[in-house]
Amino acid sequence: MNLFFNKDEQRTRAGWRVLIQFFLFFFISGFAALAFNALFPSSLSIASAIPQLIGVAVSIILAAYALDKRHLEDYGLSLSPQWWKDLAAGIIIAGFALSVIFLIEWTAGWLIISGYGWTPTSGHSFLWGILSALGAMLLVGFYEEWCFRGYQLLNLTEGLQYPKLGVRGAVTIATLASSAVFGLMHAFNPNSSGIAIFNIMLAGIVLAIPYIITGNLALSIGLHFSWNFVQGGILGFAVSGIRLDASVIQITQKGPIFWTGGVFGPEAGLLGVLGMAIIGGGSYVYIVKSGYERKVAPLFSKRYRANTKSDEQGR
Repeated sequence: MNLFFNKDEQRTRAGWRVLIQFFLFFFISGFAALAFNALFPSSLSIASAIPQLIGVAVSIILAAYALDKRHLEDYGLSLSPQWWKDLAAGIIIAGFALSVIFLIEWTAGWLIISGYGWTPTSGHSFLWGILSALGAMLLVGFYEEWCFRGYQLLNLTEGLQYPKLGVRGAVTIATLASSAVFGLMHAFNPNSSGIAIFNIMLAGIVLAIPYIITGNLALSIGLHFSWNFVQGGILGFAVSGIRLDASVIQITQKGPIFWTGGVFGPEAGLLGVLGMAIIGGGSYVYIVKSGYERKVAPLFSKRYRANTKSDEQGR
């Protein structure tokens, strides 16, 4: 058996495809960051998100056509009318979850509202700051889901489909593996901790489930974007240890870190787990109400055929 090349599928094996795409992402985003910062030096969040988007997009496009031999629509980007509906639902569900967390902390006296975004606090205006935060979190929600769920989860599931595991076993292991990488990628964020990394791994699982059932990334992207932007751009929390350029509400936290997550943000606290539970439950209810079958989507279960386009085009 050739450990690098699958002769039946006439393409590189799944594990190598994932590794190559991952290293391409780091390599391209690193050079893009150097070039972008030299041409457009800025402290705004959007300035760091754009090179990351370039790295993800170019690496996946190259991997899709050179390694995977499949079309970009097969990574959950069908962009059908249902896709946009799912995206909006994800935004609403995550926004509600963050609002619950905020109200619990405010009611418990674990945070106080210390100001509002239009109060001058930095060298850039509130308008530029909030637009930068909005744009950055939209890009992050898109490219992280495209990379960790859209590309990695699909390819890992394909590579793990051994007879003894079956589709469910393969997608379960692939979800755990991609979520672990997703969590570890946040290990170098400011004020990160073991609890924060573990909770973000849980978040990766919660974000993977809609993709596994629907076969598209819309709901996951909406959830991810809204969680980040509502958390940091509206309610004033840190987003995985990072403060955004501006927030509508400015807060001061003083509650127990075990619950609030402290300076890292809700992802490092028990309330963050509550938020993920709300997101998971809300997503499941929406998926059922929208008519999706409660099983692994055909995107993950069908066998690869060389030079064919996926028949999973969303709903």
